[in-house]
Amino acid sequence: MEMFEEEIRHAWSDDPSISSSQKVSLVRKYLSPNVKDELACYPAELTSDPETLLRTLRHAYGETKSVSRLTLELHQCRQGLNEGLRTYSQRLRRKFNSLRAKQEGTDGKLTDEATLRDVFIEGIADEGLRLHLRQRRLEQPTCTFYDVREAALKLCGDDNDDVTVCGISWHTNKEDCRQQANSGNTEVEERLRKLEENGKELRTRFDQIRKEIEETKLENHGMFRQILDKLDKPTQPGPEQAVSRTTYQSRDSRCYNCGRHGHFARECRERSGNLNKKQGNDRPRQ
Repeated sequence: MEMFEEEIRHAWSDDPSISSSQKVSLVRKYLSPNVKDELACYPAELTSDPETLLRTLRHAYGETKSVSRLTLELHQCRQGLNEGLRTYSQRLRRKFNSLRAKQEGTDGKLTDEATLRDVFIEGIADEGLRLHLRQRRLEQPTCTFYDVREAALKLCGDDNDDVTVCGISWHTNKEDCRQQANSGNTEVEERLRKLEENGKELRTRFDQIRKEIEETKLENHGMFRQILDKLDKPTQPGPEQAVSRTTYQSRDSRCYNCGRHGHFARECRERSGNLNKKQGNDRPRQ
């Protein structure tokens, strides 16, 4: 609503000789059928005068927040983290205009431009720039919001804002614009073509990597299968192990009865004699 009212007032100022009825007709020219139906519900004295008509439109379609809420939002407005000075000042100005438009419908005091200037200075994120503008305000108490804004943009620039100024160039004609547009389209098409080629290469490389991974999985699966098959087979001694075991047994098969190798004590032929000797030695002496 604030932007619509601003455009209407600019149109009124272009022709100072325009009458009140013509101003009303100009406003109604840009209204939609729904808005015209809404105005038909109001008495004629609220829609016949240009200023009264704008006030009625603000009442119906303007800001719904209270004056205190809009005042709080204005004083809490601060520059964002990645927000440029130009965008920040525009956002602050819109909040100020909304507050002023709301205050005009009441009997309260209107917020002055000095408040807008002070809030703009205190909301700047750069501490050095903020201190400089404070000093400027002390030296020039009558400086306006426009003055401090221009000083801030001149000192720090507006690198964070994506602002194109081709629309206000003095030397640009239609042919230059057409050539720039064609060159821009060609550049965009070239970038898109390169992106498409890179995408094809990436897809091809991805397919190769996926194929290699599948082959590696198959190889590993085969190796694991062989290892598991070997572990599942029963372990039987080989011929060399059997021979070595027999040799070890034959080498250690010593008879504890006669002291000879090749048989055990239970198979010794001299067992009975030794037992008799042992029994004789065990007899008591007389």
